[in-house]
Amino acid sequence: MERVIANNDIVKWSNTQNRCDPIELKLQNIDSSSCIQGLCPNRPLEDKPSQVCQELEFPTDWAIDLINKKIVESFHCLTTADIYSPCKRPPTLGVESGRISNSAFFASSFVEGREPFSARLNGRYAWRPAYMDADQYLYVDLGARYYVTGFATQGRRAAKEYVTLFNIMYSDNGHNWFYYTSEDKIIVNFAGNKNDDGIVRNNLTDPIITRYIRFNPRQWNNFISMRVEIYGCPFTSSSFNFDGQTIAYYDATFIPLHNKQDELRLRFKTNYPNGLLFYAKGTQNNDFLSVELRDGSIFVGIDLGSIPERSGATLIQAGSVLDDYQWHDLAIIRYMKNISVKIDQIIIQAQSQSAFNGLDLDGKLYVGGAPNHMERGINVRPNFQGCLENVLYVSPSTNSILDILQNLERQNPFYGLEQGRLSSETMCEDDSMNMHPYTFKSFNSYLEIFRKPGATSIDLSFQMRTFEPNGILFYTNLSEPRYLIVGINDVPDQDFLRLFLDEGQLACTLQLGGNKRTVRHRRDNLNDGQWHEISILLTQSRFNITVDYEPELSSTSNDLSTTDRFTFSSNGDQLNRETAMHGFVGCIRQLVMSGIQILPRDLITNLTLLRSDTARPRTGTVINHGVLVDACEMFDRCTPNPCRHGGVCHQTWTRFHCDCSKTGYSGAVCHISDNPLSCLDFKLNRMKFDDIIAERPTIIDIDGSGPLSPFSVLCRYGSKTEILNVTEIGHYHEVESYVSSGYQLPNSIYSQTINYHVPLPEVFAVIDRSYVCKQYIEYTCFNSRLLNYPNPYGWWIGRTNQTMDYWGGSEVGTGKCSCGLDMTCANPNLFCNCDSQAAVELKDAGYLTRKEFLPVIRVEFGDTGPAGSPQYGRYQVGRLTCEGDLLYDNTITFRKADAIITVPPFEAKVAGDIRFQFKTGFDSATFGSAIILQNVGYDDGDLIEIRLQAPREIAFRYSVGRGTNIVTIRSPYDFNDNEWHTVQVEINRQEARLTVDSLSAANPEDQTTFRHIRLTSNLTIGASVTNRNGFVGCIRAFQVNGQLIDLKSQALRGMYGISPGCVGKCQSNPCLNGGRCNERWSTYDCDCTFTPFRGPICSTEIGTRLEANTMIKYTFPTEGVTATEEETIRVLFTTYKKQGILMQLQSDKYDEKEMSDYFTLELNNNGGVRVKFNYGFDTFEYNVPYDLTNGQNHEVIVTRRDYGKRIIISVDNYEPEVVVFTQTQQIDMQFDSPRVMYIGRNESTPPEQGFIGCIARLQFNRIFPLKYAFLEERDPNITRTGENIREWPCGTEPVKYLPEPVEIPPDRGFSILVLPRPVYSQNIYAINLGITLGVAVSIVILIAIGSGLCYHKSRKSGQYKTKEDQGADQAIDADTAIIRGDPRHPDLTEAKEWYF
Repeated sequence: MERVIANNDIVKWSNTQNRCDPIELKLQNIDSSSCIQGLCPNRPLEDKPSQVCQELEFPTDWAIDLINKKIVESFHCLTTADIYSPCKRPPTLGVESGRISNSAFFASSFVEGREPFSARLNGRYAWRPAYMDADQYLYVDLGARYYVTGFATQGRRAAKEYVTLFNIMYSDNGHNWFYYTSEDKIIVNFAGNKNDDGIVRNNLTDPIITRYIRFNPRQWNNFISMRVEIYGCPFTSSSFNFDGQTIAYYDATFIPLHNKQDELRLRFKTNYPNGLLFYAKGTQNNDFLSVELRDGSIFVGIDLGSIPERSGATLIQAGSVLDDYQWHDLAIIRYMKNISVKIDQIIIQAQSQSAFNGLDLDGKLYVGGAPNHMERGINVRPNFQGCLENVLYVSPSTNSILDILQNLERQNPFYGLEQGRLSSETMCEDDSMNMHPYTFKSFNSYLEIFRKPGATSIDLSFQMRTFEPNGILFYTNLSEPRYLIVGINDVPDQDFLRLFLDEGQLACTLQLGGNKRTVRHRRDNLNDGQWHEISILLTQSRFNITVDYEPELSSTSNDLSTTDRFTFSSNGDQLNRETAMHGFVGCIRQLVMSGIQILPRDLITNLTLLRSDTARPRTGTVINHGVLVDACEMFDRCTPNPCRHGGVCHQTWTRFHCDCSKTGYSGAVCHISDNPLSCLDFKLNRMKFDDIIAERPTIIDIDGSGPLSPFSVLCRYGSKTEILNVTEIGHYHEVESYVSSGYQLPNSIYSQTINYHVPLPEVFAVIDRSYVCKQYIEYTCFNSRLLNYPNPYGWWIGRTNQTMDYWGGSEVGTGKCSCGLDMTCANPNLFCNCDSQAAVELKDAGYLTRKEFLPVIRVEFGDTGPAGSPQYGRYQVGRLTCEGDLLYDNTITFRKADAIITVPPFEAKVAGDIRFQFKTGFDSATFGSAIILQNVGYDDGDLIEIRLQAPREIAFRYSVGRGTNIVTIRSPYDFNDNEWHTVQVEINRQEARLTVDSLSAANPEDQTTFRHIRLTSNLTIGASVTNRNGFVGCIRAFQVNGQLIDLKSQALRGMYGISPGCVGKCQSNPCLNGGRCNERWSTYDCDCTFTPFRGPICSTEIGTRLEANTMIKYTFPTEGVTATEEETIRVLFTTYKKQGILMQLQSDKYDEKEMSDYFTLELNNNGGVRVKFNYGFDTFEYNVPYDLTNGQNHEVIVTRRDYGKRIIISVDNYEPEVVVFTQTQQIDMQFDSPRVMYIGRNESTPPEQGFIGCIARLQFNRIFPLKYAFLEERDPNITRTGENIREWPCGTEPVKYLPEPVEIPPDRGFSILVLPRPVYSQNIYAINLGITLGVAVSIVILIAIGSGLCYHKSRKSGQYKTKEDQGADQAIDADTAIIRGDPRHPDLTEAKEWYF
């Protein structure tokens, strides 16, 4: 229902979306203090409502706007987000319009004509600082606290000057500034402008309440120039001062609060590190909710109900350094057991330990403390001291939002003061509670104090806090300088007092009269970021140091007399050879010297105003040298803890570092696991090749950098080359256990939970990642039934929490034991041995193998009869045993350089990593670099990319809004060697790191400009996001932040250029004749170097035709073969003549009889091949018993093995001849110094007796003379005798493969340009008719000409119908077929060809 609201109307309506019951709304006395109030009546809400009815106040101007403009509005119940985010359409706050005056703009510096007030959006000019560095800033005083939701920026018009990256800070007083951070407490850097006049608006994901906004430029184009606007709306509050005695409350006794979801929100500021802010409890199940401040951090305690067996108390810590007297926002949001604690921008997520879901509060909700600090959940003793505002508790059960402080001020029922009184709201805004801190932000910052000289004591006290372990706190000289000559420099030496921190411990050094003494206080870790009370008292007889009220007393005897100058935080310019230490960096407050507190009003920075007639400032003067006044501006980088997996965070003023020594992780933030991912991972990547490990306890980390902790398992490895890979997980109940009598269903049951040595989430992860798992289970019975299908008396329960109706050795759903499957049970009519109820011991046992139900978590038995009966049982559950790791089975092959797989974008908040293994033979020299993966952010230009740049170089390119950075690893070995290599990249707040195998490199990150990487494209694997510069090869075990990315399942669906598994082109052995296949994954190439062939697949014969007078001679190089005991000699030949040398080898080494070693392969007079050699002892000769001079190709291979003891002679496919030499023949089997090889004939052979025919495949070990003879550049070791010696294939044709099927890439969004169709003014019908007739006539003419040219022609160049020669069909081989066959074919029909 909709209607216009008028003054003093009472409006009733029902929400059109049925979210609330009828509501009454009244508008009263519209004036400057009026409001609209609406109240939803009580009604039950759903478990998870999207809206909450509440008591609301709308700003007066909204109501007036409704009335005057008569805007028709539909009123609905608002969400809690509406309540705390009232600026749905936030207006500008007046920078551009001029409502904010020029005097409200401030800057670190400026140039004339570019003052801070020039920084108005769309203004004519812009603010420009005098210096171009990261220390420049611009801030605006809004005049009051506002709810700021965003801002807009511009550069300087027509000057190409603009800021591209900046962060913001905010403050309530203009002194103490806070960075705007993400929920992980990382400083948020906002994207600025891309040109000088465009407007870029940034909205805050978490709006802030503040008065001052400061812009800190971090990157810029040419010069820093800014114009800004700020968006938000007014902020109203109910704030009061609590003095430690005051306690406010809401009484829920009459209307108890029972909520499954609720919220508590409040704002506070304080100087005190400890205090109770809020407490509420219930009488049922000990429910409570407490909010405490401990040591400057918020601790939220909550218990949704405890029972004797289980405590439900949960404690959550959030924030730090909150005792800085600045406003902080706290929100506690709960839905059932899920709890979110938000302090400023930091969010901590937790889960309640309680067994219940609701919070039941039926007592008082206390604010500011509690009357009894002995209640459950209260751990601090003092009540809260400081200011609280807008304390709101959202209670869906009563359909209300309880504004406790506002209702207390209005004196509404159920609200009151337990004790004390509320102080005025103005006390929270004035300076009366300020402890006046000073921030020493650098080593060069210090305060210089001048006092009357000659005092005989030094009395000093202050509070300090810092993260720096070292630094001078206080220094003064106690005498005039005495100069000592050291080298060529005058170094003063004088008496002094120095108070300093040394590795977190307070120490004080006193030198008087040349005697030096150092006193150290026993307290340490004073650099923990907490406030510490420090005091020092030095007199002529006492030397006392006190830390946190613990004194360190000592006596002294001296003639102390002070000078007039004292410095805090460093020695200033007081030079002394003992003061080689930097100054203190941190905060100091309550600074009291000789009973006088040093206040900010005492500080002066302009020395020219101090000078009187003398050169020294007046007594009582305090000079500020770069100290921030009235603010403690500390940034705790260790809260929340940026170190992962339990790493301990340590910090200084500017950086943090993580101690990962006891975590099992490493890296800058303890993100990368030091342990193997599994037993298989250890075997593949950490075992040495010659290691043999039968079994070994091993700590594994199943998800690497993920949340699961490392744990110990038993690994069975075997040798490196064995397939064996078994993982065993034990438990605490492995021994056989007894089930006594007295457990009988349905009255009682025996139940035992199996507790594993490893937490169950880790056990489940091992099972899910394994190929197969099994677990032995056994039950031994004496008259005790087991499954007894269909009414079981025993069962086991696995990970699904189901009662399993089968036993070991059987299968799910059968209701049987193993004997029931093979019908071998004691009672053949039953399915288990134990079900026979025999009065003898029987056993049912076997392995459970369905891994989706494993492991066994509990066993239960219920048939051992009444107590005292003879029935009993025994059971045993074995270890969980798993094999393999599916991580390394998840393998894919990229066959095409433009093939890709996409997965969700990479994310890295605190830290993120990607890990995988790759294998490739990619030739970067030919194809350039290869992108293995890429992910881009289209909005901010963010990028991650891993690229194989060169065979020995991998680069990790990344950009997080600050330009592209590169981390490169160059290795001493090739990455494209077709072996597996492990790659891992990590981005965190400290560094970006690339690790390849055992090599690692990193780039440090700038803490001031770091932000979360924002990637909007999918993570693209295999090429760039535009399918360019792709990778070919295999990738496996791809993990993102420890989670396995299942690439194989995508490849199994059939993707362009991608195959499951790691299957290359060489898998089918495409290279013939012993050629070595070089895997290129998208293609291959064959290396024929050590074969007598050439060609793409080593199938092209290299031969030559020789005549009787021709000869080829090959002379071995002098650095060639010296001696051999084993050879491979090979030759293929074709001939009709029974003469000539096929190959002859001669040595150039002669013995005393002028004899030299030789080897001859020649044709004998019978047409066979004679193998003859003499290696110095005796002549060996063997004649092949076949006539090979039939014009066919024949191959002879002679090999010597076993150090010359055995010779094998192979001819074609005939049975090889094997000769083994006797012991006496083995005296000298070494072929010494072969020097010359003859082919066809040698120099003593008559010219008419040389070989006639074709020779190919000539080989002596790895020497191929014919290959060298026909190189483009002739080998100088080859000599040819005779004419017409040229390369000839000897009648063989090279083998060729069919072309591979063409793969067409998918449509990738390209569009085809459609040209407009032309329009003609002529008669289209007449033109079409003419074209049609012309085409028809032309076809008729062509047919007539074709018929006249048709003829019949016979050819005798080939026969297409063949028959085998008569007599050849019974031949045992080709040679016999030629000899016996009749070449006549009288019935052969000649082929005929028709030409058209």
